[in-house]
Amino acid sequence: MSQMVISVDPLTESNCYILAEEKKCVVIDPGESGRLFRTLEERGWEPELILLTHEHCDHMAGLDALRERYPHARFAATKICNDGIRNTRLNMSRIMEVYLYFRGKPGIHYDPFVCRPADEIIGEDAQILWRGHILRIVSTPGHTPGSTGIFLDEKVFFSGDYLIPDEEPLLRFPGGDAESYEKITEPFLRSLPAGIRICPGHGEPFVL
Repeated sequence: MSQMVISVDPLTESNCYILAEEKKCVVIDPGESGRLFRTLEERGWEPELILLTHEHCDHMAGLDALRERYPHARFAATKICNDGIRNTRLNMSRIMEVYLYFRGKPGIHYDPFVCRPADEIIGEDAQILWRGHILRIVSTPGHTPGSTGIFLDEKVFFSGDYLIPDEEPLLRFPGGDAESYEKITEPFLRSLPAGIRICPGHGEPFVL
């Protein structure tokens, strides 16, 4: 990968990752459009592919704005994630003000919203070939029904809201499922190889 840049939403502190190759890029979790647009314009990068690690609003609040500005960018999602982004309960936008209050940010007005459906529905174990790189999707239920991890060339792992430094995974939000996490996701996360680079949905990337 030629370059990877992180754009952080100052309100929700959610990470958006931009993977660039030859002035084209993949955007993972476009949670806020303003900083993302500035980053793309400053570097002259054009999005070709958009992916989400899961359906929560703080990871896709800028999704529709990004698609409107770059109409040729293809948004691919699993069916479960695609359903979740169109539901204000499952995407958590309905209760985001309360969540921000308990995260030390009172008085924030946050309008519930939904996003347009994906351009392409992909499987929960899909592989996407992009400009010589392989993006491999892995289902990681528990935090949300549509949570997925995304491998980049088996060297980098975008973990969404798992493996956040100094935080336990949150399983109590709408759609959260502790049993699925314990049976499926936790064993998978424990199996990740040492030396792989982890890019979480919040906080700094690190080497496992």
